[in-house]
Amino acid sequence: MTKGAVFDFIGLYTAILKDIAVYFPNDQKEWDKDLIHLISLCQTRGDPVFTMDLPALGKCLDKALSTGLLAFDGKPLSRSSHYRSVIPRLFRGLWKRIADDSGCLMSDIDPAVVSSLRQLLYAGVDVKAECAPRYLYEATKEFYDVEQQLPPPSPSWDGDGSDFGESNQRHLRDMVGLVQNEPLFHKDEGLLPVLDSVQRLSDRICRVFSGFDPGQLDFRHGPGVVSDVRKGEYKYAFPNWPPRLEYYFPYDLCGSTSLEIGGIDTSVGYGWDSHEPHSVLRAVPKTMKGPRLIAKEPVSHQWIQQGIMRYLYTAVAKSWIGQCIVFNDQNPSREMALQASKTGKHATIDLKSASDRISCSLVERVFRSAPILLGSMAACRTRFIDCSIDSAIPSLVKLRKFSTQGSALTFPVQSLVFLAICLGVGSYLHPRRDIFGANGLCRQVRIYGDDLIVPVEWEPLVREVLTSLHLRVNLTKTHTGGNFRESCGMDAFRGHDVTPAHVLSRPVESDPASIASHIAVSNNFYVRGWWRVMEWLDRSTPGSLLKRIPLVSMDSGMFGRKTSMGYKVHSSVKERWNENLHRWELKLLSVNAKSTTVRQDTAACLLQYFTEEPPPYIDYESGVAVAGVPVFRAAWVPKSDLLMV
Repeated sequence: MTKGAVFDFIGLYTAILKDIAVYFPNDQKEWDKDLIHLISLCQTRGDPVFTMDLPALGKCLDKALSTGLLAFDGKPLSRSSHYRSVIPRLFRGLWKRIADDSGCLMSDIDPAVVSSLRQLLYAGVDVKAECAPRYLYEATKEFYDVEQQLPPPSPSWDGDGSDFGESNQRHLRDMVGLVQNEPLFHKDEGLLPVLDSVQRLSDRICRVFSGFDPGQLDFRHGPGVVSDVRKGEYKYAFPNWPPRLEYYFPYDLCGSTSLEIGGIDTSVGYGWDSHEPHSVLRAVPKTMKGPRLIAKEPVSHQWIQQGIMRYLYTAVAKSWIGQCIVFNDQNPSREMALQASKTGKHATIDLKSASDRISCSLVERVFRSAPILLGSMAACRTRFIDCSIDSAIPSLVKLRKFSTQGSALTFPVQSLVFLAICLGVGSYLHPRRDIFGANGLCRQVRIYGDDLIVPVEWEPLVREVLTSLHLRVNLTKTHTGGNFRESCGMDAFRGHDVTPAHVLSRPVESDPASIASHIAVSNNFYVRGWWRVMEWLDRSTPGSLLKRIPLVSMDSGMFGRKTSMGYKVHSSVKERWNENLHRWELKLLSVNAKSTTVRQDTAACLLQYFTEEPPPYIDYESGVAVAGVPVFRAAWVPKSDLLMV
């Protein structure tokens, strides 16, 4: 765990068990035994009990809620109270309300029991921590191994995107058998008609993008870091514009202004090196179980990717595809998962390493009927990645996957690929039903990245098609039976939200960001009914700060602790009447990270101005925006803001 981030798990679980005891007062002895057991485990095994072992049991619980049978397969902390029972000793008072001694689930499970048990098992799963070096190696090796398992891209992907004339001749059928040593069952003739249906749906989806014009895109810089521009350097002054971009995205049209072109010697390639930039693999701390691997894209590629992404978002929202995909809103998927947990009519499917398994070969076949869009995506795709974060992995790898986590195109492209697969399977199973309309097939599907929701009867065939296309279904998070579903952060059981709240880190008074995160976690526990946990978290907040943080109403957007009883501030908080604005104001604590702009004086500033299009009434200044460090600041805020948004 990171320095200074030691968390008091025993204090947290004491508060959780107190809340559970209010709902189940007759089992107080059980909760006392559980707490004693947790204290002993913490002393002997440390924090991994809460961050790794208990979440592993949580996955067993989720699978049992879907399959109807409780099985632990020797997981830590799963030791039973006696040899004739599979019920674990730890939290036995809740387990026995879910399943009998043989592991069979009961028919009348109380959703409150499921919510309580999942809260105990998952409370520490997202604690911010540095993982052990071996987990970094395992994650990096898996990234490399997945890459080697994918079929190699066609030669067209090495060009500038103009050489996709033969893509119309390629078919998803060709994906079967592209990888050596592939299992024989992948050659099953019975799957080929399904792939035909998926291909037809892919071609139909591509009609939505028939009006794609590379010259009309709205290019932007993304918020993340890039591989060839260091922090504080000016992104608009592109250090490199690869020749591969010139066919669809000539620099003078897409990356500059006429003023800038006039100052560059175009006879020598705009004055740049002619090498092709590569992305850089980086490990971001996630949990003690392993890091998150992302890639920093070259700035010129990311600039173009952002333009294509914005086009895809707009085109999908205006078309029938918007009935299945809403790129910037997870709520439709969450609501559908909640409903599916009640009716059991839909399955939630999760994919393992989804973005790393979307191959160029798959993308080429799905988007074959939109050759200009396909060529544009190929032109701005980064072909090489630097994997030097681990010496056991080759330092520079030529990618077979379409894109990495870090590319702006990863999310929309994988969503469209999975939509084509799901609707293609549905069309094969129901050939007489229309795709869209009041009773169309698209009403039965919801896609958000790698979170898929399809009718239960489609799931086996969808899984088979995904496997044949070199994707892998995460069976531990795929739910087809029972009354448990999960999608886009919604964990649902029989129509009830049983999503647990998670702690992240210990609050440190000298770190305003940790205080803001701590208050957000406290509010999350409060709105879910874990009030004693909220009280304990509040007591964990440094006292000098706690009295300066107000209580605000549930629908207020102000920084503060949520309450359903209006607002309340400490007696030491100053109050005034603002004569200019005619309102009462309070001087309250807030956490701010004010950014500053480092002024630039180059021709690229004009490109930034036309890109950002600032309103004429502000004092605009182009330059590099430098994120500020979070600090505490006292500010006068209207009293009314504490009551509502």
